[in-house]
Amino acid sequence: MNRNRPRPDLTRLFDPCAVAVVGASEDERRIGGEPVRYLATLGYRGGIYPVNPGRAAIRGLKCYPDLDAIPKPCDVAVIAVSAAAVPDLIRQCARNGIGFAVVLSAGFREAGGEGMALEHELALAAEQSAVRLIGPNCQGFLNLHRHVHCGFGSGFQYPDLRPGPIALVTQSGGFGATMLVRAQDAGLGIGYFVSTGNAVDLGILDLLEYFIERDDVEVLATFIEGITDGRRLRALGARALELRKPILVCKAGNSAAGRRAAASHTASLSAPYALYRAAFDEGGFVEIGDADDLVDAGRAFLGRRLPRGNRVVIVTGSGGAGVIAADRCEQYGLELAPLAEPTLGRLREVLPGFAAASNPVDISGQRSQSGHSVSNAALEIVLDDPAACQVIVRSKQSTHRPENARELVRIAQACGKPVLVALGADRDIEATRVLDAGRVPWHGTTVRAAFAAQALAQFSRKLERSRSAQPASRPLPRRDLPLASRSGTLSEHESKAQLRAYGIPIAVEAVVSLDEVPALKALPSGLAYPVVVKIDSADIAHKTEADAVVLDVRDNAALAEAARRVVARARCYRPAARLNGVTIAAMASGIELIVGVVDDACFGPVVALGSGGVAAEILRDVTHGFAPLGAATAREMIGRLRCAPLLSGYRGAPAHDVEALADALVRISWLAADHVGRIAEIDVNPLFVRPAGRGVLAADALVVLRAPSHDAPAAL
Repeated sequence: MNRNRPRPDLTRLFDPCAVAVVGASEDERRIGGEPVRYLATLGYRGGIYPVNPGRAAIRGLKCYPDLDAIPKPCDVAVIAVSAAAVPDLIRQCARNGIGFAVVLSAGFREAGGEGMALEHELALAAEQSAVRLIGPNCQGFLNLHRHVHCGFGSGFQYPDLRPGPIALVTQSGGFGATMLVRAQDAGLGIGYFVSTGNAVDLGILDLLEYFIERDDVEVLATFIEGITDGRRLRALGARALELRKPILVCKAGNSAAGRRAAASHTASLSAPYALYRAAFDEGGFVEIGDADDLVDAGRAFLGRRLPRGNRVVIVTGSGGAGVIAADRCEQYGLELAPLAEPTLGRLREVLPGFAAASNPVDISGQRSQSGHSVSNAALEIVLDDPAACQVIVRSKQSTHRPENARELVRIAQACGKPVLVALGADRDIEATRVLDAGRVPWHGTTVRAAFAAQALAQFSRKLERSRSAQPASRPLPRRDLPLASRSGTLSEHESKAQLRAYGIPIAVEAVVSLDEVPALKALPSGLAYPVVVKIDSADIAHKTEADAVVLDVRDNAALAEAARRVVARARCYRPAARLNGVTIAAMASGIELIVGVVDDACFGPVVALGSGGVAAEILRDVTHGFAPLGAATAREMIGRLRCAPLLSGYRGAPAHDVEALADALVRISWLAADHVGRIAEIDVNPLFVRPAGRGVLAADALVVLRAPSHDAPAAL
């Protein structure tokens, strides 16, 4: 996709005055036969122009020999012919004032070399003609509000699909159609559905950016295998929070096997999943795993109520269901709200003596009293409790009759807090219609309701964070680094000079030249034992692999021996390596962490913070953020580490300098942001976090540079 093309107004694409179907067929088993049938029989009110030079009419509609012959105006051409013919058809669209094309045809880059050449030609034709297109290798799109069925496959064939305020954009036509049909079967209307296929022009982000601004879309859903512009994805997430419109995202291709499958499927190239997850965490995204998650989270958000915290109350007629719900809530990071004593007193007045008034509130199958359900009475009581942020109700009493459901809706609408209803297998259809009309979410089980509750709490927490967020402020002015025309890996000493320029504390050290090593008999000025001795060479990035590091050197004799040893081992490890000398540094101590930066091709400079030490690769305790970081984001990254309790003081151990660590993360992020395009990687390993008030120390560092380029992006 050409990123430089202007962002389009897609109104006429999704609400066309007329549609031409090129490659139209009377045979409904052929791809060109399906769009004609659906447009003609499922309610579309615009013009339908089949194009096939071999037919006079299709389904009673006049057939045209080519696009030049169709009546004007026409907004969209649906193309279902061989791949080789598609580029010229795009040029014909432009000649006839057709602004949009939907290319169902396959045989492009997913087919290999010849297909890649065809796709390049197609992209060039679209760019030169100013025709905007979906596809190729896609299933098309639906606008159920206007009965526009421009596509083929299982998701298009049903005559009773209902519209709703959800837009679904997917890179997989087949799986996307499964999500669409599953949502429809569950009673959840999806108003717009788009399969992007290879996306040579309009990609998944173009479409999501369009739909998020539409007034008739409240929730977006998407299936993503890979994108090429992570910065734009992050901007979309920020916009979702501004508009309070959640984006339910199913991200596939996260494992090595998944990435290989995605490449063979739509030829998508996927950045590491950890970076997507970091983008999802900071923006208005809610991750889902399958179609059922889409149904439950989508229905919950359409309730239009968000909790003001993560505390949940469970009201149930089954003790077992309540226990399962409690387990799942804890798994999702939700807390069971501690009910106040006045609340418990009121509950005891309506519950039988053998019922549990604590949370979960178990009404123990108590039957309705005086025409009102006990579960609804309990619901009304717990909603009054300030500790309750949202409530999950699982009781037949609330939903086995429409009048009970209407009472529940009245209670839910009066309180303003989310109420999530878990239904059994024998649910009353009319009661669910009452719940839908009142925008009270309902779910098949308490487990599904718990998932929906965490989705609401997660989005609400992000909204609160976005309201209080401050732009990342500079800790110091931009520093010009003496990088000149260098490229490749810098030595440790050179790498630390870059960190030092941005105020990142470095352990006291000195570099002794190779000529000085044989006569070395004492520490350089400013150092005291114990020290670490290591080789300094840009050609030996990982000194421990070369066994060119000696720790805990404690006297002059050991110093001289260590210096000679690291030089000898470095020469043995890589005879051609350029050796600058030997670094002698003060031994540092504290909690070991690793800080890294990678200038990712998709997301830009990304900061990684992880546990250090010998078990770092086993534990894989890592969090990510995007440069430049603000102090609040740096603290959040630290707090997400599994080793975070060690930093704050675990079991009586002293707390460590978390604020200094956050400041170091911010400074490293600005170093990367200021020199984006030049700095490819930064590796600080280890970074020692010392006790509170004593700061941090970078004990080792590695900086990798790209060669200077006139096309390098500007500093962030």
